[in-house]
Amino acid sequence: MNHFNICPVCEHQSTCVLTAQKDKVWSCSEFDKRQPNQPISASIKQPEQELVLI
Repeated sequence: MNHFNICPVCEHQSTCVLTAQKDKVWSCSEFDKRQPNQPISASIKQPEQELVLI
């Protein structure tokens, strides 16, 4: 049995909702390989915020 798992190197790992069984994923249509030395949090896009004066 092949135990290859792509989730640990995917940049969407921390926000992925496609499956809860991330230890058994060998193929995924949303997979984007995380760049070396890129922390997982760097792949999370933060919404742009606008300063509002009150």
